[in-house]
Amino acid sequence: MATNLVQIENDSEIKQRLAAERARLRKIAGLDQPTHFHRPVERAFTAEERGQVTILFGGFTWKHEDLIRAVFQGCGYRCEKLPVPNVAAFQTGKEFGNNGQCNPTYFTVGNLVQYLQFLEKEGIPRNEVTSSRPGICMNWRSSGVATLLAIVSGVAPG
Repeated sequence: MATNLVQIENDSEIKQRLAAERARLRKIAGLDQPTHFHRPVERAFTAEERGQVTILFGGFTWKHEDLIRAVFQGCGYRCEKLPVPNVAAFQTGKEFGNNGQCNPTYFTVGNLVQYLQFLEKEGIPRNEVTSSRPGICMNWRSSGVATLLAIVSGVAPG
């Protein structure tokens, strides 16, 4: 009587077959070579760029914003305060931000997008509003949020 059972002689053969089957299943599922996220390399904000890059900030009290602006401008940097966010900024933030963010983030994201759209309406070319390099928003530059928001909202070239 012939059987179709696999004959296994020892434990090492079991381990080899098990590893081969795991590898086959991982390959089918697309898990054989996981690609991990790597933070993009940041380009430094140099002293030569002080006169060309504007630092945007907001969300502080008016006293703190005036103090921050005075310190940066005293050091030769160009900087601007973002306007106080409103309900329209909140709605814009919900439109362009990630789901599940907290309300302050919706206000901040929406306020930044609205400001970038305002700059575009004022006639400032897109390549001067933002670019693929960090610099327009020093607070978010490590994550590239400002550039990403500008691209998603249609302000910056994608």
